[in-house]
Amino acid sequence: MATYNSARLYNHKITDGGANYNSAPFIIVISDSAIGQDFISMQANISVSDVAEGFENIGVAGAFFSVDSNRYLQPLGVLVIGDSRYELLPATRDITEEIPGRHGEIDFGVQFTTRLLELHVATDEGNSSLQKAHLKRLFASYLDPTKGEKTLIFLDDMEKTYLVKYSGKIDVTEYPTWFEFTIPFKMSNPFIIGTFEKTLIGNGVLINDGTFETPLIIEISGPVTNPSVIIGTDTLTYTGTISSGQTLIINTENETVKIGNTNAMAGYNGIFPTLLVGSTNVTAVNNVLIRWRDRWL
Repeated sequence: MATYNSARLYNHKITDGGANYNSAPFIIVISDSAIGQDFISMQANISVSDVAEGFENIGVAGAFFSVDSNRYLQPLGVLVIGDSRYELLPATRDITEEIPGRHGEIDFGVQFTTRLLELHVATDEGNSSLQKAHLKRLFASYLDPTKGEKTLIFLDDMEKTYLVKYSGKIDVTEYPTWFEFTIPFKMSNPFIIGTFEKTLIGNGVLINDGTFETPLIIEISGPVTNPSVIIGTDTLTYTGTISSGQTLIINTENETVKIGNTNAMAGYNGIFPTLLVGSTNVTAVNNVLIRWRDRWL
């Protein structure tokens, strides 16, 4: 005879009085002495109450990596002892040209190159040799650079997002029950990006609270004929008709103009402006949506 078991947990409630990370661990023990095939179901009603102020580590703006309020790097679960995010500037590349017979060189300006961001981290104590080996394999899977860039946010300054990828080599310092190492992240994009996208519809003021100019995405929804937008002192116009249900998208970073997936550059007139630090006035109608993120050096 088979016994059909069910284990029900009623109203398991967790109250968090601090700005911590909520979890609801519980153990259900099922005892079965019958012979046969069992069908086991489990139902739990969980209420989570958090009345404190602070940030929770629950999908922090879609970040893959986050350093929480206790200085732990998630999802690795290692303590961040130090980091290099406060370096003054990214590395630079000078653009120059030497002319034979002329002293010195011609300076054509400078560009920022990649940025390095290092995190010095340590595991908790109490790990066996086997557990330490397991952690290293787990960390390697999280840091795998073949999976492309990932987002990193520090919760003590969560308005800023770092686009990082593991680059280099890790040297591990071993201790009996824990180990420490430095994670070498590279930022191919040297700028720190605003975590939260800002938007403006129609007339108003664009505000870049960062320290460097930032690109814009301008969306003009139809129906409209020959629309124009004034951003600061720059006038952007499009010659043509945008039908109902269509949207003209101007991307000033990629310097593209599209309606859907169709190139609409032929009808565009104007430059591709970037948003300067501070405030910029916009003159537009209500079918114009402008999106941007602040940028920092």
